[in-house]
Amino acid sequence: MRLIVLVFAFRFLLLRIVSPFKTAEPSTCHSQHKVGVRRETAKRPSSSVEQDGDGEGWKLKIAIVGAGPSGLLLAHRLIASGLPLEQLDVFESRADPRSSSSSLEGRAYALGLGIRGRTAIKTVDGELWSSVKARGYECERFRLHLSQKLSLQLRGREDGVHPSVLIYQSDLCSALLDELERRAKALETALNVRFNSNITMANLETSTLSFVSDGVTQESKKYDLLVGCDGANSIVRESIKVYSPPDTFECTKRELLPGCFKVARITSMPPALDAASVALILPKTKSLGITAFVEPTVDGGGCVLFAGRLNSESTSSTDSAELGTILYPDPSIGGREQSSMSDEEVEMIRRLLVEEFPLDGTAGLDDAVRQLLRQRTSVASSVRCNTYNSKSGLTAAAICGDAAHATGGVSGQGANSALVDVATLADCLVKHYQPDDSYSPEAKESMLHQSVLAYSMKAVPEGRALYDLSFGNDGRTLPIFRNLRNLLSTAIDGVFGGRFGIGKKPLQTLLASSLDSFVTIRRSRERYYIDPFPSNEEIESDLNYLYSKLP
Repeated sequence: MRLIVLVFAFRFLLLRIVSPFKTAEPSTCHSQHKVGVRRETAKRPSSSVEQDGDGEGWKLKIAIVGAGPSGLLLAHRLIASGLPLEQLDVFESRADPRSSSSSLEGRAYALGLGIRGRTAIKTVDGELWSSVKARGYECERFRLHLSQKLSLQLRGREDGVHPSVLIYQSDLCSALLDELERRAKALETALNVRFNSNITMANLETSTLSFVSDGVTQESKKYDLLVGCDGANSIVRESIKVYSPPDTFECTKRELLPGCFKVARITSMPPALDAASVALILPKTKSLGITAFVEPTVDGGGCVLFAGRLNSESTSSTDSAELGTILYPDPSIGGREQSSMSDEEVEMIRRLLVEEFPLDGTAGLDDAVRQLLRQRTSVASSVRCNTYNSKSGLTAAAICGDAAHATGGVSGQGANSALVDVATLADCLVKHYQPDDSYSPEAKESMLHQSVLAYSMKAVPEGRALYDLSFGNDGRTLPIFRNLRNLLSTAIDGVFGGRFGIGKKPLQTLLASSLDSFVTIRRSRERYYIDPFPSNEEIESDLNYLYSKLP
């Protein structure tokens, strides 16, 4: 089990730091050769249509659930699209990340924005990407620390490769929010971002949202379109499931136990580590079952992710054996209150961390320990859905990112693929929502459903392929000779990576360093799978059959 955890951990970190520079931004068309995102240039309705009596009816009231990176990027795209917006509301259960009172929990970790995420953000414009990039730290170096004194550089600067940008989720959201508010004001768009508003239900019959704000349950106005960017525990996804006919909408969600993690910020990189390199650090006590990932961040700071296992039983007789029990209580137990942490307890945990990992002399390590104790133990989840939109006859709704296809960090493409999703959805809305001079509610509803259906047809195959690439055969085993051949091939690819004409680029590099679609990459690795990935025709046929069952 420890080896499996280490392999996934290594793969996760490697995926976050590679991304080649490309200026092309290919179309989101259904071709399985390249996946990318672009701004549609479809002709928008004239201003006279939008302003006259009939034109008022075409104006859209849209709600986005979730003000994470994907929800905020979608808001950017909608404002910049030229769509006739009457109201754009964004709901977020957490506080404004720019406020001093905002909790770091859920936003403490650093994301790796690679070629896919960068391309998606640039579909708004290069200025927005520059604003995001300025908040992050470019990094392409990666070191493996086998002990406190022995380390290996596994990746350095490569010709033709542009580094990923490591950025805290809170900083990414803050950059997107600042620009969103500025641009909405300049364009006189009716934008309302509601923080501390916890959505409890999305009613697809009444087109409303129920939410709790300041302890009071409220009901929203009616919306024309609901979009769920609300993560693996999506309320919008559950509502689509509830309102779908039997045997149509299928979704599988599972916790990736026993793996768990906690994250802390530090004010400076540990002196014993390369301050410009991501580090994967094995503990001194190999039976401990905890691995540390250290990422450099902007302004010389760092982010440390401690990955472990719930209910792990260490075979060590040292004091360090207590570390896992202290750091990873049951996820149902909330984080500790500051008042319950004694200086002696903080000092003990600090001492254990320094004994196991090269963190001695790290500025702010005591505060990092308190951050760890305040956090609830996090357990990643996987999500797999067979469609990403609601049926006709109900409010048009769509789900994006982890709400539709979570991989629990295994692929390292969660944030990047979510940003691509919302850019694709925006493209589909611009293409299919084409008002004319004669308004009718039926035509408006039909165009919105056509938009979310087109998005689903494009995004579902990508989500399915990413799931396969993340989890392989999902617990099933290939015949022994095929398995041995694949293990050997993977080892050769990992060592040579296609250099000197030996092997091919590893899966990690393919996912992180190209705009090839996930479907294309999955099909190129057919020999690793028990079941073949369906053809474009089979995918389209399956989805058309599904949608024929949705009245």
